Amino acid sequence: MGSLAEAVVGWEEAHWVPYPWRVGRTPYRVLVAEVLLQRTGRRAVARAYPGFIAAFPDARSLHAAGPGDLEAALRPLGLYRRRAARLGAIAAAVVGEHGGEVPCGRGVLLGIPGVGPYTAGAVASFACGEAVPAVDSNVLRVLYRAFGIRGRRAAERFLGPVVPPGHPDLFNYGLIDLGAAVCAPRRPSCGACPLRPHCRTARASPGT
Repeated sequence: MGSLAEAVVGWEEAHWVPYPWRVGRTPYRVLVAEVLLQRTGRRAVARAYPGFIAAFPDARSLHAAGPGDLEAALRPLGLYRRRAARLGAIAAAVVGEHGGEVPCGRGVLLGIPGVGPYTAGAVASFACGEAVPAVDSNVLRVLYRAFGIRGRRAAERFLGPVVPPGHPDLFNYGLIDLGAAVCAPRRPSCGACPLRPHCRTARASPGT
């Protein structure tokens, strides 16, 4: 599995996109980004994220904000009431239970209301360097096509020993980006995929 991790990390290093939430990563900044990115395109979030972070630079300022302020800041992204409520609940828990600092550690993060397995893995690996998987819909598609793995739990079991301790962020970002840019839902670009030598779908369709 070392070759699999190396292939993904190498591809991500060559195709890295410095989205604003990937620069100056902290647990808080990554957590906010992941909430904003759910069901929203990256370009839209890239436009809104810097202003949101400037207005609410930490969990305490987010907790102090009124629902109207949060909804106004989130309105360009849509689903603003739901996002505002989720961010408010997260901020309340972080301030009330963690002294205003978003904690590191996937297990601790899962105890925060509104933080699910993917978001906990994303914060832990992207901001804290913890070698844990971050499995979203893009990763699920890649793993199913390449290895026939179905479901989040099976994916997490498979990836657990594969995530490289030295580069958990690049590995997880790499799988997510591969699913978004290469192993797309329709017309995947198999010829450009670093997982092609490992992929059962590519072996079954050598012309792709």
